[in-house]
Order: sequence, then structure tokens, then C-alpha cells
Amino acid sequence: MTTPMQTNKNIPFYLTTIGIFILLKFGYTLADNDNLIFLLKPTDKIVGLLTGSHSVYFSDKGYYHNSLNILIEKSCSGFNFMLLCFCMLAFLFLKHTDKAIFKSLTIPFALITSYLLTIFVNASRIFVSIIMQQQANNILSDRPHLILHEIVGVITNLTFLIIIYIVSEKFLTNKYQNAKLT
Repeated sequence: MTTPMQTNKNIPFYLTTIGIFILLKFGYTLADNDNLIFLLKPTDKIVGLLTGSHSVYFSDKGYYHNSLNILIEKSCSGFNFMLLCFCMLAFLFLKHTDKAIFKSLTIPFALITSYLLTIFVNASRIFVSIIMQQQANNILSDRPHLILHEIVGVITNLTFLIIIYIVSEKFLTNKYQNAKLT
């Protein structure tokens, strides 16, 4: 596993990861829908495929699905999930990586992996929210369902982060143990 010497060798990578996190988080505060199109568009396409709904993009509002009466915009981009997933994966991969070349590839790999996972998780979260909203409308048609939407988001994101961590840790631990055996 990780020795104190390895931890010291990882400090520059940990600091780089934290620096990227801070820069991206700050950039997010300045971003609008157009800046987040790299997350919004693929998410919208998947939601459209799952629901059979077509959207129209408005720069100031986001992707509007008239048939579902939903808007996929900045707050639905999954950007915060992507940042958390990126940090988690970068730290986890660094913990299990010994060679310098692999350490240097860890951060870009974690960024790409977290981006792809974010699109999948975000589309899943929105799809589940749509289904839950439709069910809630049948039961409580005169009440707002913002809290339901937020609960689904928190549960979905947390569940996926835990699953991603467990699967990644298991994979890396098995790979590390198998490498020592050979």
C-alpha cells in the first residue's frame, strides 16, 4: 500500500488536483449555459433519447423540453458532481500508483473519467427526477415538487459517488495485489 515516502511523492499531485478543483469551481461561478454546453448538450441528448422528448436550446435558459415542461440548465449540468468525482478518482488513483509516468497521467485520466461518468450520472438523475415528478403529479398535483427534485438529485449523486469509489477501489486493490504476485 502507500508508504510515507509515496505520500510525499504524491503531494505535488494532490496540490495540483486541489488547484484544478479551485480553478474550475471559481470558473463555474462565472460560467453560463454556453460555457457548460460540454456537459449540458450530451446530457440533454441522453435525456431526449430516454424520454422521446425533443428540446430547444436557449442561451439564457438552457435546454427546454416542452413536452416534459423541464429545463436543463446550469444548475442541472452536474458540474459539482464532476469536480467531486475528479478529486475522488485522482486521489484514489494516486494512492495506488507507484510509477512517475502513471502519476503524471492520473490527473488527465481522472478528469476524462469524471467527465464521462458525470454525463451518465447526470442523465440518470434527470431521468429519475422526471419519472418521480410525473408520479408525484398524479398524487399531489397542486403542490410544488422542488424538494422532491433536490432529494432525487442528492440521493442519486451520492449513491453513484459511493458506487464509483467502491468499484474503483476494488479494481485498483485487486490490480495492485495481482501485480505484486507476478
